[in-house]
Amino acid sequence: MAARSLSTAGAVSSTAYPDAPAEFPHHLQAGAMRRRFWGAFNCLCAGAFGALAAASAKLAFGREVNMSLCVLGIVTMASTNSLMWTFFSRGLSFSMSSAIASVTVTFSNILSSAFLGYVLYGECQEVLWWGGVFLILCGLTLIHRKLPPAWKALPHKQQ
Repeated sequence: MAARSLSTAGAVSSTAYPDAPAEFPHHLQAGAMRRRFWGAFNCLCAGAFGALAAASAKLAFGREVNMSLCVLGIVTMASTNSLMWTFFSRGLSFSMSSAIASVTVTFSNILSSAFLGYVLYGECQEVLWWGGVFLILCGLTLIHRKLPPAWKALPHKQQ
């Protein structure tokens, strides 16, 4: 009978069964979609709050602004910035990797900034800008895809 290597927790390690794919345990697979949803949701909210913080800072430190609007802009910037970091840290805890969370926040921030720029300042973005957003969306789609299974080693390379 072949010897099985056991970890300190008593579970069988992946070296005992080299042909079996490494997957999440069943109890983690059931909530994986829910975790991915909440990770993406928190990252999208973080990007929107980051864009709102930038817009409020632009309003607070504009050229012709009175003192009360400046104070309101600074308070709004501080509160939305803290909300952005709160949602980003929650998104990191729910996401499968930090790369997915970072790209999702960046994409959300770019789209939210474009929307707020149009609504607040009447800014229209150029075609090249939207092309960059499309490429970021393509990269985000590639990152969120499930990875293909690893190839088995050739028989003459196994030892």
